[in-house]
Order: sequence, then structure tokens, then C-alpha cells
Amino acid sequence: MRLPALLLSFLGLVSGTLIAAEPYRFEGSSALPLLIIDPGAQAIPNEPKIQATLSVIDHGPGKLNALADTPTQQVPIRIEVRGSSSQMFDKKSYALETVNESGEDQPASLLGLPKETDWILYGPYSDKSLMRNHIAYELSRRMGQYAPRTRFAEAFVREREGDLAEQYVGVYLLVESIKRGKDRVDVPRLRENESGEITGGYVLKVDRVGGPETYFTSDFGTVLGFVSPRGSRLNDPQRAWIQHDFSQFEERLSRRDFRDPQEGYARFIDSDSFIDYFLLNELFKNVDAYFLSTFLHRTGDGRLKLGPVWDLDLSSGNASYGGVWKAEGWMLFPEDPRRGSAVPFWWDRLFEDPAFRTRLRDRYRALRKTVLSEPALYQLIDDTAQTLDAAQKRNFRRWPTLGKYVWPNPRPFARTYSELIQNLKSWFHNRFVWMDANLEILTEKGP
Repeated sequence: MRLPALLLSFLGLVSGTLIAAEPYRFEGSSALPLLIIDPGAQAIPNEPKIQATLSVIDHGPGKLNALADTPTQQVPIRIEVRGSSSQMFDKKSYALETVNESGEDQPASLLGLPKETDWILYGPYSDKSLMRNHIAYELSRRMGQYAPRTRFAEAFVREREGDLAEQYVGVYLLVESIKRGKDRVDVPRLRENESGEITGGYVLKVDRVGGPETYFTSDFGTVLGFVSPRGSRLNDPQRAWIQHDFSQFEERLSRRDFRDPQEGYARFIDSDSFIDYFLLNELFKNVDAYFLSTFLHRTGDGRLKLGPVWDLDLSSGNASYGGVWKAEGWMLFPEDPRRGSAVPFWWDRLFEDPAFRTRLRDRYRALRKTVLSEPALYQLIDDTAQTLDAAQKRNFRRWPTLGKYVWPNPRPFARTYSELIQNLKSWFHNRFVWMDANLEILTEKGP
């Protein structure tokens, strides 16, 4: 589990995590869109969100974008710093909302993505490949599961007066936030008719939670946060309905006849989504898998679907804890039982069902010939690296982290971007070799 940001800041000071930014002045043009955030020459806080303007310079595919160009879009926004442990880094990530001139929520399309109000501007820092979240979300979509869409850009934040070119902050990833919506997590809106009957869908998460209005604890001890609708917007009957609706899944899963296709858990969940979540998070060896950043939602047919996948920057060899640096081992069935104790009991029960294991094996075999083939993944990595070619050089002149320790990077540290990308592909090769051999054993005998 990630440590509190304050503690990590201290650890960074004594271990070399915090790396002084180099003075850098952006010149020329970029093949990536340029994003200019102007909060009125003031620092963007952790919270609350403050008013700012987002200017976009994006002339389209194959065209260059220069800071002197007239913006192709200007949008009023509210913005704040986001993240947990990542807040200790000088390169910040941001949560933003598009608004109208009166400061009220106003959906907008950014960088060609579908209109919405809530967005994430993620600044990869400890992930020096700059691409782990991007390729994970893309793979999930190729597997047929919704994942947040993304667009790379180079960003500037005007937190002081002076030359904007000197306020370049590097390569960023614009990401759709997780919320209900026809172009996001497509579940029906929660409704309550005049007789008090409640219908619709919702989005929940297994993650850190805030005050008592933000979550509930199931009868089986699972802590679930309200995502959409937010807990603060739910009345007591709606809150009770969601808790009861979700609890049907856990209650059926706890029964002796839980394997029964009609009376057990199977008709309450989309099993394929659980399988795809497992395969993607295990392929990446995501350190947070199963007990943090784990989302699920109630679909229109009343079943629970796991996803979308989220926050895989500390994965695929990019963490010195949780066994992530090793290509061997399951994240779901860890060597350290303390990690396993934080995972909901669903997974142990699902793997006790031979039908679930068989379905998992067949799905993996099929994906290894298509989406999860090594050539397909390596091509995605290479294409992304090519997209970032010139921009990553500017990013690492601004943030000189190559060859240096950034929490929680394992040793050794790649000294060039090309070496780092080759190491990433090599890690995935070794992971595929291990999973090919051990998934057959897991699905035949169980954990």
C-alpha cells in the first residue's frame, strides 16, 4: 500500500527521491498538442479547486503546434492538484472541471475526446516510460472493456508572471475521469419514482475513502466508496438500496451452492469483466490491484461489472515493493499474506469455482493470440514511444530523472529513454513466459 505523501516527502529528502528541476525554456514546436493552464499567476492548491483558463493549441494529426500560435480552444476551468504519494513530486498531476463563464459545470470536448465536465491531467514522473497508464487503458479497450480514453500533450502552467515558455512542465496525459455517463461508464442513471421504487445503476470503488457519507461497509466487511452518484448526493433510501443491491452478490458468493449457475453468484456479475480485470492487472503486476483503485459498476441488466481499470503507473517492474519488480508471482496470491488480507473475499471464492477457472484459461489463450500477443504489445509500446520522441527529450531536460532514483523505482535505473523502453519490453517478455507456464497450473488446480 502506498505511504502517506507527507511521510514519502521525508523519505524522498533522505533517499534522493526529490530531484531539482532544471531551468528549461520551450522553443520551437511540438507534434503533440500544447495545453496552457493560466490560474492568474498563483500556485494551484491541493484543494479546493480554483478558477483558471485552459488554452489548447492543437492543429490536428501531422501538424506542428507552437506556443506563439493562436489557441484553437479556450475553456474556463476549475483546477486542483490531485494524487496521493505523487503529490510529493515537483511535477504535479491535476484534476479539472470545465465550466462556463459563471463558474457552473459546462461539458466540453478536450483534444477530440467526448464532451464531459471532469478530467484528469496526469503528469507521469516516477513512470519514466511516460506510458504505462496509456498502454494499459488502450489494452483494456482492445479487450472489449471500457477504459478511460487518453491523449498526450505538452503542458505549461502559468503560476507566476513572466515568460510562458519558461513555465513548461513537460509531457502530460489527458485522461477521462471515472464517472457515470454515456461516453464514460455507461450505466443507467439512479432514479426514484413517486412510490419510492429505486432503479438504475451506480459506480463504486475499493479504495481509500473519506468521511462516513462517502462509503459503506458491506455485511461481509468490504469497504466500498460511492463514486457515481457521489455519497453526498444520495438520500438514505438510495444509499440503502445500493448497499442491498451490491450485497446480493456477496451473499450468493458466500453460500455453499455459490457455484450453481442459477442460485449462485454467476447471475449477479459479468464474469468476463472480472476475468479481464484479473488478466490485465496480473500481466502488468499492478501494485494496487484488487484493494486500491478498483472500480465496479451496476450495468443496465442489473449485473455487477468490474472496471474500469485505473492507475497502473506503479506496475510492470516500476516499483521496489510488493514484488512488482519481479516478473514472477501473482499479485492476487502474494507471498506476503498482509497484502492478501486487504483484498475482498470475492477473489478466493471465484477461484474455488472450476467453471470460472476454465473460463479464465480459455480467455487467456484467446487473448495471447491477439490483443495480448507479444508483437501486438511491443508494437503499441513502440508506436507510443515514437509519438513521444521529441517531447520526451524536452520532458527529461525539464525533469532530469533518467539514471536517477525516483520513488519507488527499483534498481538499476535506465540512463536513456531507449534503454528504458527496451527494459519495459524485456520485462513484459519475462512476464509472458511466467504467466504462460503458471496460468495453466492456476486454472487447473486453483491457488
